[in-house]
Amino acid sequence: MLLEEALDCVIDTVSTLGEVFIAFQKDTYSVVMIDHGIENGQMCVEYILNTDPKQPILVVSDAIHCVINRCEDCVQQHDIRRLFNPTPIKNITRMLEGFRNYRCDHYDNETNI
Repeated sequence: MLLEEALDCVIDTVSTLGEVFIAFQKDTYSVVMIDHGIENGQMCVEYILNTDPKQPILVVSDAIHCVINRCEDCVQQHDIRRLFNPTPIKNITRMLEGFRNYRCDHYDNETNI
């Protein structure tokens, strides 16, 4: 509700992997936000990327490792950004509004990790 009010948009909320499958059969999304810490969070990301490799995804996670093994793969083949948990709602709102202008803080071109 907070994001819908702040961004003046419609947000679909799903909580299971099956609901993700159904949502992607019915609609397209400008940005998908995933709490990577939920059960099957990684499977959700993998399904979305298999369905549409360039789907913009905002991953909110407290994990050290990203959802893609190599940063270079993420940067060149996908459109994924990552925020650490806990993240204030104002930061999530800014990220969703300016998604295309934001570069993942975790990308290191020299080490590719």
